[in-house]
Amino acid sequence: MKTYVLHHTKFAAALAAILLAGSAAAQTSQLMAAATAPAAFADAVKAQPLISFTSDSSSASDSSSTSDLPDAPGATPLPAFAAGAAQASGAVAPKYTKYIPPNETAQPITAQDKVVIGLRDLVSVENVLAWVTVAGYEQAVNGAPNYGTNSMAFGQRFGASVARETSQGLFTDCVFSPLLHMDPRYYEEGSQYNFFHRVVYAATRVIISKTDSGKTTVNSSLLLGYAASTALSNVYYPQINRNFHDSALEYGGSLGGAAIGFLVEEFVDDTLHALHLKK
Repeated sequence: MKTYVLHHTKFAAALAAILLAGSAAAQTSQLMAAATAPAAFADAVKAQPLISFTSDSSSASDSSSTSDLPDAPGATPLPAFAAGAAQASGAVAPKYTKYIPPNETAQPITAQDKVVIGLRDLVSVENVLAWVTVAGYEQAVNGAPNYGTNSMAFGQRFGASVARETSQGLFTDCVFSPLLHMDPRYYEEGSQYNFFHRVVYAATRVIISKTDSGKTTVNSSLLLGYAASTALSNVYYPQINRNFHDSALEYGGSLGGAAIGFLVEEFVDDTLHALHLKK
């Protein structure tokens, strides 16, 4: 698409240059003809002013200043190439990616696209690793859900981890994001910002996000999605963990886990670059 836009941009520029050159040649011919008679020459100058590029450039400037490209487009019906043209680099992030690199422009998405993004994220390698990591930690500290410490308990914890993480993703990205018109994607800040700024930014994305129109607001879809997932866990957790205290701890721990996930996504590319594992 980028090649398509550049090709037609060059074609339009060439066509404009040809038209301007033709207009200039025609005016020059008229002025030379009128130069044989002083009076006619004066009339020609008055009737045919020299070409002015000021109005054209001003018009172009006005046109560009009135264009409204959203910071983080959501349901706004802009074509992909228009979103890519909004950024000097011209790089456009894949439509169904959940994490937008700092040097790429996000494409507008619909409610159906949000569901696809949520489902794709559920089966990502990072999410599968999270299932195993959470289950392993809970097994090591014998924390909630309290299934015990034997090998069967680890299997139960792993199943609970899968159910919990899956329900969080489904409620957040596939249910509440479309209903509340929230953008479920994470926009990386990148190395142009200092380390402290990026840490604070990533950690606060749990409670701060963007709407479809790009407005910064409370991350209601994630907060409600994780709350619904916590309520659902009372269906498959052991009876000993089905109480308000354990539910509150689980909800707070899940939000903390989401913040850690955003931190990882913010710095993972820099880490891979530093280790020469990614160009």
